[in-house]
Amino acid sequence: MESTFQLLIAAAGGFFLAMILLAAVCAARKNNRGGLPITSRTPAPTELPSTFDLSSLEPVSMPELRKATRNFSPDLIIGDGSFGLVYKARLARGVTVAVKKLSLDAFQGFREFQAEMETLSKLRHPNIVTILGYCATGSERVLIYEYIEKGSLDQWLLDTTSEAARSRVPLSWETRGATMATAMGDVYSFGILMLEISTGIRPDLPFKMEEDEGDGKEVRLVEWAKKKVDQDRHMEILDANISREGLKEPAVVEFLRIAILCTSDSSKDRPPMKEVVELLNRISA
Repeated sequence: MESTFQLLIAAAGGFFLAMILLAAVCAARKNNRGGLPITSRTPAPTELPSTFDLSSLEPVSMPELRKATRNFSPDLIIGDGSFGLVYKARLARGVTVAVKKLSLDAFQGFREFQAEMETLSKLRHPNIVTILGYCATGSERVLIYEYIEKGSLDQWLLDTTSEAARSRVPLSWETRGATMATAMGDVYSFGILMLEISTGIRPDLPFKMEEDEGDGKEVRLVEWAKKKVDQDRHMEILDANISREGLKEPAVVEFLRIAILCTSDSSKDRPPMKEVVELLNRISA
């Protein structure tokens, strides 16, 4: 009898507690004038959790960005990356910037986007463009960078079709050879950059070798350059836009030798970045 009474009390208590919770939920829904479930509310685009430090970045509204880019006009596109298009824009305060409108699948969520912005805001390097601001409205994510007036290395080396490209003076060997390296850099990536600078060939696209080099098969830049260097045909792989006047062949040979070393298949065969820096300094000495 006593155990039955205890069960009844427990059941009644549970029912009473359930009624209180149900009443609380109903009251909350009534106060939610938008008619949306409470869990669907999200922070405003510029309302960031205290765990993120984005004090150095400026939040910019989507209406201002649409006006600055003429509603993201194709005529203002200056870049096309894997994460979205880049537009040239002039903000209301008169500053010209580069606006990268990210693709919808660039980030998993707003929190990941915030973490990425915090990381980018801390980067300070002469060869990395500075992030100035951001915009997050609904599912749209936009990053705002400083505008580089003279364009990117990719444009100088590989863009040969636009009117701006035709008006540029080709980069001399001295300019290309003045590649800056740091001891903490990635050796393989740096070797790829050296080959791209010296040949003017995009490293990520395959192209056919000449018939006397391998039956016209498709290869990538590294394989092609290594074959040429092995055949002592260093000067043949230089970008045609590089002036040969006053060009010192020994410097070219050494530059390409270093590049090939950096792109060795085995990481054990690649020199440490500190050694790469020393070798390059000897060329320019």
